Amino acid sequence: MAGTGFYDTSQNIYLPKDSLTWTDLGNSPYQTWDNYTSWYQNIASDTTVAFTSAIIDFGRNAKVIPAVTIVTGKDGNTSEAITLDSSNENIPTILVEGSVNSDMSSASSVTLTRTSAPTYTSLGAKRYYRVTVTLNAGTNSAPQGLTGLNIELNTNTSEEILEGIDTSDYDDGSSATRTITTNNTYTDIQYVGITPTSTVSDTVVTGTGSVSLYVASSYVTTGYFVGDTSSVTTSSITSVPLARCVSKSTNNFTVQIYLPNNATETDGVFDFMVRGLPQSKIDATTGNLGSV
Repeated sequence: MAGTGFYDTSQNIYLPKDSLTWTDLGNSPYQTWDNYTSWYQNIASDTTVAFTSAIIDFGRNAKVIPAVTIVTGKDGNTSEAITLDSSNENIPTILVEGSVNSDMSSASSVTLTRTSAPTYTSLGAKRYYRVTVTLNAGTNSAPQGLTGLNIELNTNTSEEILEGIDTSDYDDGSSATRTITTNNTYTDIQYVGITPTSTVSDTVVTGTGSVSLYVASSYVTTGYFVGDTSSVTTSSITSVPLARCVSKSTNNFTVQIYLPNNATETDGVFDFMVRGLPQSKIDATTGNLGSV
């Protein structure tokens, strides 16, 4: 664990460090007794204090959604929580890092802020995670900090069923694929199940084709060799279309649909089952990160 502050064991609170040093106390404006006996001198409205958690080993590489609960307090009154208002609209800031390496080398990261960028985006499948929380440091008379931090890494998924989707409604006329919008927004869509509920007309070719014979022209009578004439029949059939998922986003997925025999583009009616990690974002009121 590390950060820009210090842990006050007498109050069990992580507080900001002032930039003041003992050398400063001999210089203006710090020579007065009041200043000399007050530890905090340089905390301003834009001063912050950051706390970084220990590295968390999830045990395997996995895509996760972090839930971060922040408990705040003030120096001298640790039960009084920090006020989150428009004066510090992007506090707290939560940095989430993920890596496949235990020392966090080559880590991916995302920085979330309370108002301008509150939504978590997936870091991919990682095993090791680390979280840094940054708070406003308060004022000289009322420094504020962290009294508790709870971090959970979740892999619980949400599901939805899209019934009776006619893919022709999603044909933009310029692509062989169809992009289907989901009802929910996810951190990461992990699975799309596809069930066709309509049929399509296709063709099937049966029989045998003619065989090329390595014999001089007119050397033997036609039909002398078996297979030197073709017998091919094309028939119309009714079948279900083939479909595959070609890509997934946070609020949509793209499928390609084609006839099973000649592989040409087609459309149909489908039921889709979508499973993914739910969206996670910072709550503007509490400052905590969690599923929505």
